[in-house]
Amino acid sequence: MSSLQSGALEPHTRTIFPRGAVQPALLAVAIAALAAPFALGGYGLYIASSGGVMALGAMALTVLSGSAGLPSLGTAAFMAIGAFSAGILATQWGLGMLPALLLALVLGFAAGAGVALLTLRVSGLYLAVGTLALQHVVQIVATDLDLKFTYASGFMLESPHIAGLAIDTPAKWWGMTIVLLLGVYVLFRSLQRGHVGREWALLRTEPTAAATLGVSPVRARLTVFALTSAVIAASGAIDGYRLGNVQATGYSLHLAIMYLTVVALGGAGRLVGAVVASYAIVVLPDAIAAVLATLGIDATTRLAGIDNMLLGALLVCALLDLPARARRAILRPGAASAARREP
Repeated sequence: MSSLQSGALEPHTRTIFPRGAVQPALLAVAIAALAAPFALGGYGLYIASSGGVMALGAMALTVLSGSAGLPSLGTAAFMAIGAFSAGILATQWGLGMLPALLLALVLGFAAGAGVALLTLRVSGLYLAVGTLALQHVVQIVATDLDLKFTYASGFMLESPHIAGLAIDTPAKWWGMTIVLLLGVYVLFRSLQRGHVGREWALLRTEPTAAATLGVSPVRARLTVFALTSAVIAASGAIDGYRLGNVQATGYSLHLAIMYLTVVALGGAGRLVGAVVASYAIVVLPDAIAAVLATLGIDATTRLAGIDNMLLGALLVCALLDLPARARRAILRPGAASAARREP
């Protein structure tokens, strides 16, 4: 009977989901998503590049916190390292974006490796507190640099040039962001699927078994911290050029919590989820303002800060896994067992 049922169902399954049709469909959706901002004008392209740059750091953080199980509150600190590297190189040395990216990668790599070495014996909440200490140290140094070099007005960055091409329009920024998104995604996806990613996952789930199998926890922690921190620092340098101004106030703990919310919403270790959640967070303030405008409420006067309150609520819901708990509450054990008995 089971073979008959499977044989009867197989043709229908092939008709509805033919082999080889899934990848082209996903490719078509991706192309449509990449082309959609061009139809929305300059502001749509600006939002697209903003979400894309956030997704660069979010993918790195979801690999660190999700794939390797190492929570971090130092995302804003690493972004500040990259952004201030770009600001100082551009205004004090007259160098462009590519040297700034190289320096951001090196400094981010070194800072990440340093944090990994200093926190070798701690994990979980204690590791998050250690990265929070880094956030405070970098914030103090950034504020001091901002005051000394710019008198708190910020480093002003001109439009970058890459291979003689000026990135000075929203369309060009979106085009460069697409290339960066694809590059970072391919990098982390290949690492997750390779032996390095398996070592990270094993250390997260079974650290004792990992040591027995010869996986070095020191090497694995150094690798994931240094690599993800370098990518986050580079995203900070890119974001500084995109905004055209680098100030210490832009890299506060609030930014780190925003990235943590993105990772929590996107799912631990899910690169595509990090990208989607990045755009959700970027669009959130405009979406709230539009909804309130339809209700005749001025968000800037009556409900100032509501986006931050909703951001905190989303973070709490994601960390407590409330949607999954709600589904389990609705689908009670009796209903679940009945559902399993159905053919």
